[in-house]
Amino acid sequence: MSEVEVKPQVVSEGDVKMVGPGYDDSHYISVPIKSLFEVNDVGGIGVCYMEPGDETCVFGIEEEDDGTALHHYGPCDEFYYILYGEFTVWWGKDAANLTEYYELKEGDCTYYPTGWKYKVKNTGSSTGKFLFYMSEPRSGTQRLDKVK
Repeated sequence: MSEVEVKPQVVSEGDVKMVGPGYDDSHYISVPIKSLFEVNDVGGIGVCYMEPGDETCVFGIEEEDDGTALHHYGPCDEFYYILYGEFTVWWGKDAANLTEYYELKEGDCTYYPTGWKYKVKNTGSSTGKFLFYMSEPRSGTQRLDKVK
């Protein structure tokens, strides 16, 4: 069996449809995003836009889904790079009591390894935008409950 050759690619963010609240309300995402690339067995990369006060749901990237986070991605890793704005990310093991946090600003990069729950809020006074990368879950089933 021969392998299909994949050539280098470029995508213009302006050509990518925004999904999430106010853009595609049937989507499960809790804040507006543009998914730029999804690569099978590798992961996905995109950008997230948040207005002041906007907050994501709680995400779980743990081995096992305990049902307490609205979205459970399975065991994977995630990175954020803050393009502009100010954000606070709360993280921990208990979705109802995320007590640890980081305050992030332009140029900061964060890493969330398997085993945690977290949520993000734009705590600045202006629109914020960050680049995200999430590795492909290594096992299990994703659960992406729709935000009400």
